[in-house]
Amino acid sequence: MLGALSAAERAAYERHLATCSFCREAVADISALPDLLNRLDAKEFAKLLDPTLTAGDHPGASLRDMAASAAPSGGRRKRRKTFGVRLLSTAAAVILVGLIGIGVLAFARGGTPAGTPLGPAVAMTRVEGASPVTASVRMASTAGGTKLDLQCAYSGSEPSSFRLIAYGRDNEQEQVGSWQAAPGGKFEMDGATHFGQGSLTRLELVRFDGTPMLAYDVP
Repeated sequence: MLGALSAAERAAYERHLATCSFCREAVADISALPDLLNRLDAKEFAKLLDPTLTAGDHPGASLRDMAASAAPSGGRRKRRKTFGVRLLSTAAAVILVGLIGIGVLAFARGGTPAGTPLGPAVAMTRVEGASPVTASVRMASTAGGTKLDLQCAYSGSEPSSFRLIAYGRDNEQEQVGSWQAAPGGKFEMDGATHFGQGSLTRLELVRFDGTPMLAYDVP
C-alpha cells in the first residue's frame, strides 16, 4: 500500500495473496491508509512524535498545512516538499505499525472474542500400523476459518520433519504448518486454516515424504 516493495517483491506477494485469506483481509484493512493519512489531526500527530510539540493555533490543520508552515517561505519549496514527504512517511509508519500490531493480535486470537476457549483436545488416530508420533488437536471457529492448537510427541530415534495438512471439501488442502521433531521431544503449534465450520473435513499429520501418520476426521 505504501509502495515499499520492488516490482518482483510485489508480484511475489500478489501470488501469495491468491492463497492466503488472512493476508487478503490484512491488505483490505490497510487499503484505507491513504485516506487515514489525510484525516490525521496535525496537533495530535505532533504529540505522537514529541509530547512537547503542538500544532500552534491550527489544531485542525492538515498534515500538508503543517508541513508547509514548518518550512521558510520563498525559494525553499524543495525543502518544504521534502519535509512534507518525511512527515507523511512517518505518519504512515506510525499507522502501519499500529495496524500490523492489531493484525498480529487478531491472528493470534484467531478472530475469536476475548475469553473464548478452544474446544476440547481430541486425539489424532494412526493412519496405519505403528507411528512414532502421537498428537492431539483443539479447534475453534473464527471469522476467517478455524484456529488450531496442536500438541504432539515424537518417540523416533532420528530427527524427522512433519507437516499438518487441513482438508476441505472436494479434497482441497492447505498446509497449516511444519516442524522438525527431535527424538523424545514434544512440540506445540498454534495455527489456522481458512477452512471454516462445515468446510473443514479432515486433518492429517504427514511425514516429510508425504506419508500420512495421523489423522482426524472432523465431525
